[in-house]
Amino acid sequence: MNLTEQAFEKVTEKILSLAGKSENFPVYRIPIDLLKYNIKNGRIATYVSEYQAEGKRFPDSNDELNFVIEQYIEQSNPNELAKTKRNIKLLGQIEPAVVLSNGVVIDGNRRFTSLRQLVREGQGARFEYLNAVILKSGSYNEKDIKRLELNLQHGVAAKIDYNPIDRLVDIYWDLISEKRIFTPEEYARETDMKLAELKKEIAIANLMLDYLKFINQEKKFYIARQQKIDGPLREIFNILNSPKLDKDNEEDIKEILFTSIFTLSGDITREIRDLKKVLLDKEASQELIENLDNSEILDDINDELNQEENIKKVEKEKRVEMEPELTTVFRKMVDESVDNKKISMAQNEPIEILAKAVNYLNKIDAESVNRLSMAQKAEFGDYLTKIEQKDKILRSIINA
Repeated sequence: MNLTEQAFEKVTEKILSLAGKSENFPVYRIPIDLLKYNIKNGRIATYVSEYQAEGKRFPDSNDELNFVIEQYIEQSNPNELAKTKRNIKLLGQIEPAVVLSNGVVIDGNRRFTSLRQLVREGQGARFEYLNAVILKSGSYNEKDIKRLELNLQHGVAAKIDYNPIDRLVDIYWDLISEKRIFTPEEYARETDMKLAELKKEIAIANLMLDYLKFINQEKKFYIARQQKIDGPLREIFNILNSPKLDKDNEEDIKEILFTSIFTLSGDITREIRDLKKVLLDKEASQELIENLDNSEILDDINDELNQEENIKKVEKEKRVEMEPELTTVFRKMVDESVDNKKISMAQNEPIEILAKAVNYLNKIDAESVNRLSMAQKAEFGDYLTKIEQKDKILRSIINA
């Protein structure tokens, strides 16, 4: 089927930037039963990877394919879909979509889904059509189409409703994989991102790949989505890129952090943030590494991760569960290390505050004091009196 050979009603026009130039394209009223979802849509990347990991092949039939993908569109962000559907029901479709001449929707999957559902609900024949630009499939290469998708889908609203793991997977396919389409510079330009920000996202996407490999679930991105590891990965990125990190122990620290994702409880992002204080202290991190090595707990956890039975279980259940005894031992050792660091920081706090106070006092210029007005000198003297009083109190404590 070629949509460009059909006689559809023209309803308006839309300006698109394609192959390096902007053009005004006609927008047609297209029956939705002639259209199909784009399985390369970045917003459903993890769902597609899960489907394929199960050994399934997407149906050739448009109806069957659309049935599968519609569920993923809804699951990816049900709130945004409900809002889009409500707006279309009340106001109609305002923003035109973009489709290829073979019927694939490359921009407007949520609008397409809303119309499909409204038709099934018997809301009226007016919802049986999608207003869209039709692009000739053979006239543009994959990079042109992807560039257009990025331009259309990476606006402010898109950044808000994009699942963070799906965004990282999209970055993997576009910038890291062997089939990558863009250089970082090109991608940053098309998405209006700062290059430094994009390079950080690439590094975090690589951390996601490393973590999945660590748990023997290489490129099973749906597990990353299920575990909601975006927050922990960002904390791990900050730790591994800190100038305070002991580079000699970087791999050991990375192993501790990855293990923390599936062994610590509660708010994992906050737990890793607390652990950061230990891991960026050379002495404290070395002590934790030695304690873990002596206990051989990381070796035991690694052995369990490598068991074939456990690999299959993680793949099926989309989460990592260790033997309770292993988890308890690891948590206890990490918690003790974090608690000891907090106590140490609390003990050193008075000294650090006093050191800062002395540093600020040393910045006071005597000539500047001499130029103060009488009222200002009186106020300055009051502060000196308070310092003297505090000095007496503190000296009485340390001399007791």
